[in-house]
Amino acid sequence: MEAAAGESPEEALLFALDDLRGDNFKRFKNQLCFLKMEGRAPIPWSQLREADTVDTVQLMLHAYGAEGARDVAAEVLKAIGLRGSASRLQKWKWEDCRKRYKQHIQETFWSRWEQPIHPGTSVSLRQSYTDLLLTRTSCLQERAHELTAVERKHREMEAHPEDLLEVSLESLFDSDAQCQSSRTTVFLGPAGVGKTTVMWKLMLDWASGKLWQERFDYVFYIPGGAVDHGGEPMSVVDLVLGSCPPGTLLAEDIFMNQDSILVIVDGFDELKSPRLPSEMLSSDLHKKQAPENLVRGLLGKKLLTRSHLIVTSRPTALGSLQLSLKSPQFVEVLGFRPAQREKYFHRFFGNREEATPAFETVQRNETLSSLCFLPVVCWIVCSIIRQKPQSHLLKEIPETATLTEIHMLLLFSFLEGVSRPSHLEALCSLARDGVLHKTTVFDEEVLKAHGLSHPDLRVLSASGCVLHQDVLRASTYKFTHLSFQEFFAALSFLLEKDGSSVSSPTDLNEVLKERSGDFFVLVRFLFGLCNTRRLGALQKMWGCQTSGRGLLRELLRWVENEAKRHSFGKPGRLLELCRCVYEVEDVEFAKSVMGHVPNLDLRDQLSTQLDFAALSFCLSASETSHSLRLSGFTLGPVGLEQLLPGLLTASDIQLNRCGLSAAACETLTLVVETNQGLNTLDLGGNPLHDLGAIHVCSRLMDSGSRLQNLRLSSCNLTAAACESLSRLLASNQCLAELDVGENPLGDLGVWQLCEGLKHPQSRLQRLTLHSCGLTAAVCEALASVVETSEALAELGLGDNPLGDEGVRRLSVALKKPSCRLQKLALTMDFSSRTTKKQLQAACATHPQLLLVSYYPPGFPAFPGEDS
Repeated sequence: MEAAAGESPEEALLFALDDLRGDNFKRFKNQLCFLKMEGRAPIPWSQLREADTVDTVQLMLHAYGAEGARDVAAEVLKAIGLRGSASRLQKWKWEDCRKRYKQHIQETFWSRWEQPIHPGTSVSLRQSYTDLLLTRTSCLQERAHELTAVERKHREMEAHPEDLLEVSLESLFDSDAQCQSSRTTVFLGPAGVGKTTVMWKLMLDWASGKLWQERFDYVFYIPGGAVDHGGEPMSVVDLVLGSCPPGTLLAEDIFMNQDSILVIVDGFDELKSPRLPSEMLSSDLHKKQAPENLVRGLLGKKLLTRSHLIVTSRPTALGSLQLSLKSPQFVEVLGFRPAQREKYFHRFFGNREEATPAFETVQRNETLSSLCFLPVVCWIVCSIIRQKPQSHLLKEIPETATLTEIHMLLLFSFLEGVSRPSHLEALCSLARDGVLHKTTVFDEEVLKAHGLSHPDLRVLSASGCVLHQDVLRASTYKFTHLSFQEFFAALSFLLEKDGSSVSSPTDLNEVLKERSGDFFVLVRFLFGLCNTRRLGALQKMWGCQTSGRGLLRELLRWVENEAKRHSFGKPGRLLELCRCVYEVEDVEFAKSVMGHVPNLDLRDQLSTQLDFAALSFCLSASETSHSLRLSGFTLGPVGLEQLLPGLLTASDIQLNRCGLSAAACETLTLVVETNQGLNTLDLGGNPLHDLGAIHVCSRLMDSGSRLQNLRLSSCNLTAAACESLSRLLASNQCLAELDVGENPLGDLGVWQLCEGLKHPQSRLQRLTLHSCGLTAAVCEALASVVETSEALAELGLGDNPLGDEGVRRLSVALKKPSCRLQKLALTMDFSSRTTKKQLQAACATHPQLLLVSYYPPGFPAFPGEDS
């Protein structure tokens, strides 16, 4: 008979002794009376001689206690050769310890699960918890601000959901598609995305029997911020089992089977010393060592080498973390999808009547809606809306409200009724130093050094509005979210006391010279708080003395230096500058900035109406000649109209895949007619159709435009547009390039173009006709142009089934001494080997002529066929 894991020690002993029959029970009692336990006298034989199983158990419990009696019984059973019975008793003991540990975990984490998310709210984590999006990823090498990086990830997922590699907690340690698995998993995500909440949920699910029951016997939780750098030495046993009640677990039993152990280090970025020292480590689990060295040993698998490990961290600490890890796999915590955001609102409010209008309020603003991928932002918004008197502020947020404006309204809502946050200068100083030193957790000693006393903390953390107390470490505080900390850090550079700035110029230089992207949001707030309208609102609401003129001069100087370094040519940096300039809403300042940025290359970067509003504002302020390159953002006629002031001074315009139709050509024709400095117009990838192209060509001819490059690839043009294009070629001596590839022009349409090319006034140098549905029938006309044109230097005929006949006719023209062609692009798959040799021989007669094999996008080119 075997005791169940839920039985008491007394019942387990009774089950074990009841299994003994006849002489075995006598042998047990005989051995028991001779057993000596340290500090305890053996049970006299006189008491054991007539004792039955119940009496014997009572004697053992009285002599050795519950834990000791169980161990003694196991030793006696081994001594008399009943190892099976001893093993069953030890197994019961092990299961009982595990059960009690799980109960302890449930009690500990359930209390956190049930308590309010923040003081001042009645909503608990259990009520509002919504599953987060977790995806497998390779190690992140790109450096960008953590918020902007995840926002971009969400946009990419919406555009390409098939690329999403979602992972669940259940499958976390399973092999991936390449049959690879790792015992170390790193959860990466920005502040406020819910990493710690996921870890708490994981602990609770394991302890309640819902997760990993067969995989892990024990799961241990170590909060990174609780590891005391420079504190008293401790052992691995102390570190891992430190939160367990005394006597709950025995280290020898637990660490014997390390494969079934999972250790969670939550918040690597909160370690007091994230750059862990490389001192020699002892593998002795009981040896006292520096706490930070123990963590390093766990991460690098020098301690508990066969155990499994989960580490959570913000991306900012990834560089330090990677130095410590051994063969990790990475999981990104991406927060809420749009559907999950709505679910959170419904769980928070608990009824549709409040949740639906609250969520609709958020949906009206793209920036605020996108920020709600962060659970903490969802909580902030829901908490504000639940406070009925304050909710009107959120409803006033305009559709294109900037990041600074949104944060001001959130903070004004939270602090409404507080005319001036207690010790605002101290709060800003704390935020600034924390950002500069990449610190988000502050203990009472640091708070005191910045002039924040307990009364101040009670006001600022009363409802979790600005600061909140750490659940695990009551003596430490965090800003409610990192962006709030960055907002107050930025405000510190505008605060004045007795007419002088309260911050150091050195600190500002340190922020502006940072090139990793960590300070992107802080810099945006710096620009946004220089807005005179917002400064007035701050002074009215909080009564603080501020001035932005000096800071604006420093920001303009920074732009000049960055422009000299060509920093705004890097992906994302130019768009971020436009957002910053738009925050200021100062036309003269924008003119000064744009004077240093002549090339606006924002292809495939715009994603929101706020991005477009920022570009439109900056473009309208640009007074000098510039280029504009956009793609992948739907403008339509209205959007194009908004860009008109900037288009009228642009030298190069590229608007690819911007959803422009024939209706938008009215604005385009105005640009062509008015902008005499326009050199390049690229409208590829827009459904202009024939009517749109005809409008553009007509205005180019009537206005005497000096346009040099016209690109209309993939614009749904047919032969009907080619008559106008032909007349343009015949009349405009400035036009040097025409690209009408990927349009079904057919032989008839290209024959018409050839008529214009043969006109004496045509000076076209580059003609692209890839994928136009051309056959051998049009090659006679093309050959005539090749033979006679003195200007045409490049001709693209790729992905057209010209056949052997067509290519042979071109080959004859290429041999002519009058041929001036320097580059010919063809798709050679449509020709026989003999025809290819004839073509190569023809090209050899002109050493300057380069023959290029063209393959359409996505078609695999073959090595050696480039020339």
